[in-house]
Amino acid sequence: MKKIYLTLAGVILSATMMAQAPVNQSVFKEAPAHHTARDLKAPHNFANRYTIDKVKFNFIDLSSNYYSSTPDYDYYYTFPDSTPFADYGGTLGSVFNHSYGQVYDLTSPVMNQNGLGYPSIFDVTIPTTIDSIATYGVWAQDRSNSIDTLIFRVVKPATGVNLDRVFYFTGQATDYPSSNDTTRFAMLNTDTNNWVAPGVVAEYKVALRPQDTLSNGLQYAITPAGITVDRLFAVTIDFKPGNTFTPYVDTMGFGVGGWTQVTAELNGDGTFSNYVPGDLTASNTVTSSVRHGLSAGWAGRYIPYLAYGAGIYESIDIDLTLSQTNSISVKENTNEAKLFQNFPNPANGFTTVRYALENNAEVTFEVMDVTGKKVISTFEGNRNAGTHSIEINSNELNAGMYFYSIVVNGKRITKKMTITK
Repeated sequence: MKKIYLTLAGVILSATMMAQAPVNQSVFKEAPAHHTARDLKAPHNFANRYTIDKVKFNFIDLSSNYYSSTPDYDYYYTFPDSTPFADYGGTLGSVFNHSYGQVYDLTSPVMNQNGLGYPSIFDVTIPTTIDSIATYGVWAQDRSNSIDTLIFRVVKPATGVNLDRVFYFTGQATDYPSSNDTTRFAMLNTDTNNWVAPGVVAEYKVALRPQDTLSNGLQYAITPAGITVDRLFAVTIDFKPGNTFTPYVDTMGFGVGGWTQVTAELNGDGTFSNYVPGDLTASNTVTSSVRHGLSAGWAGRYIPYLAYGAGIYESIDIDLTLSQTNSISVKENTNEAKLFQNFPNPANGFTTVRYALENNAEVTFEVMDVTGKKVISTFEGNRNAGTHSIEINSNELNAGMYFYSIVVNGKRITKKMTITK
């Protein structure tokens, strides 16, 4: 899935990262009520959605697939202070990224696309569970062998303090002509006392270990989660070193502990990202100028990548494992109905589906492909209590994954099956 970023654990950053890019000076204003991405490109009707089970979502990969674009990957040092110097393409400079935050909008058509092995799935009227969080970066172990930690935090919208206000930039409409709109973003704030975003509902600390370094030199930090979120949420990433540093003497990239976050320009190097009107998915960062109160207008806020114009960190390389259960579905072990796994599965030829009813009920049987297209629909009529069978001739279907359902008195139970040829 990932590009090969580098071959050595010690990273050499490009000269273009020697200094922090200037923040776009165009005015940003609070946005009025605005249509969402779902209005622009609505996924399938909620009634046709299905239970998903721990599907991995990486916004860089999703964006690349949705727009048929090639992302350009880069690295940015992340450190809680600015005293140690970092190696920027052979030139030393103070670290300016102190925290990253990735905002996710589950109404985004990019998050709700087909073609990656699952149907359009998110029903924002019910909670979604984050089952795990992971990210890619480069980590050089400190020479004192101290324990360095990466901290993931999940942030929910909190009225009056976080992710509850949408802003837009007044001077960037011409940069996104295909969207016919100005860019919008949900303001992600940070507390100026403890530098933790208000509205944090979960925190996960991951100790960085040499044995977790991948063959291409990247560190893969992963943690199980288990927190529910709604339509809009954010994941922030902070690095906590296990050792103290001598100001302006110790340098990251030369054997001193530091975390270098993998990010991506979604549409290629030096280009503006794609933008769908109303989509609030965006990456953000707390910079040294924000943390030290030197950036007027941004103090106490994460700066969205949109403020920097073309390029920079348009998406942070985060893997989220998400799951969601359709609230209108019948639970299988209730006294109403049960759907069994088809046999054989995978199927090549005929396969049998069995279901059991506790009471008499009207039953409809349906099969859909991964795009949500209904390929089989039969009304079974009023069935008596007991076990019933349906035989499917898989020779009439293309190879691939399908979702089969019984609809019992208007409620649905769904399972997956695989067809081979």
